[in-house]
Amino acid sequence: MIDLTGYLIINGVDFWSEFNAFLCELSAAATVNKTELLKTPKMKAYTAVSFRERNGEDLPEELPSPQYEAIDRSIQLCIFDSTMAGALTKYNTLMALIKTGWLTVAAKDICTRKMYYQEQSDPTWYDDARQPACVFKVKLREPKPGEL
Repeated sequence: MIDLTGYLIINGVDFWSEFNAFLCELSAAATVNKTELLKTPKMKAYTAVSFRERNGEDLPEELPSPQYEAIDRSIQLCIFDSTMAGALTKYNTLMALIKTGWLTVAAKDICTRKMYYQEQSDPTWYDDARQPACVFKVKLREPKPGEL
């Protein structure tokens, strides 16, 4: 079995060690999580002055440094256990942690972001007798992109 310890840590909790949970992709070529965590937020508009007597708009000669809008990011998770009851318990405990308020989300070799929970997709349960599992997406909001 692959060891995913340290690949997803939220508020100091290693999701692999605590919940058998990890950032999952539904195919070998997919990069849903990496794309979501690395996408650049929309830049805030520069304050411009528009005079009726002039074409276009006026901006300062030197533009201020860019600032960004808040951004929503959805991560896709998988939880599994040796029993369906165990998977359900881990799912409920994980979701309780995610809904506690501010989250420091650290994805190994990708980023660390300060976010909070917004919503989640309906979980898809796989009731395989050998390895019951659950896959779902969690939508998080990063109100101040790039700040911890």
